[in-house]
Amino acid sequence: MTNQRPLKQRTPSPRRSASESGNAMLEAALIFLPMMAMFLGIVDVSLAVYIQSTLTSATREGTRWAITYQTSYNGTACSSGEAACIAQVVQNYAVGVPGGLSSSLITVNYYTANDLTNPVEACTNGSCSTAVCTVNTCTLPQTLSNGTVVNYANQPGNIVQVVVASYPWNWLMPLPGFTAGKSVTLGANSIDVLGALAVGTSQPPTP
Repeated sequence: MTNQRPLKQRTPSPRRSASESGNAMLEAALIFLPMMAMFLGIVDVSLAVYIQSTLTSATREGTRWAITYQTSYNGTACSSGEAACIAQVVQNYAVGVPGGLSSSLITVNYYTANDLTNPVEACTNGSCSTAVCTVNTCTLPQTLSNGTVVNYANQPGNIVQVVVASYPWNWLMPLPGFTAGKSVTLGANSIDVLGALAVGTSQPPTP
């Protein structure tokens, strides 16, 4: 029976250990940077999609409220006009939007069937103006092709549009054509036909 000598374990040299450690750190750095870029890119796109979806839903809710001719919202009378309450509806349904949604970004437009391009009246920040249209199809009163006389901007049968425009959003991650912190604008709009007035009412409330 022959005697076997035990195998000696090789001890790594300090020079090789330091080299391998340096390589590991370099590889980790090279992997970390693209991973962070991908992560921030996913966060950026997800937030933009969320904001866009929220603004779209908020304008739809504002339009749905507008076509019902309510004169109060959440127990508060629309003393300055329906447009102010419509804007409040949009703001309430835009909860979660970073920085909140300023009423100055919300516009309520009213159109007649004669002209669906130029509103007869536009309301922003609770103030309505007829100066938004300079063509004769926007003046009131006007007669529709079916003989209906339109005396009010928000008369039943007219069209109401709720618009959110120029909401600023800053990218967290640089994108092609943009730099970090570059602002882009998001927006949404919803449109519907104004419904009938309440029983016993012959004139719509102030826009």
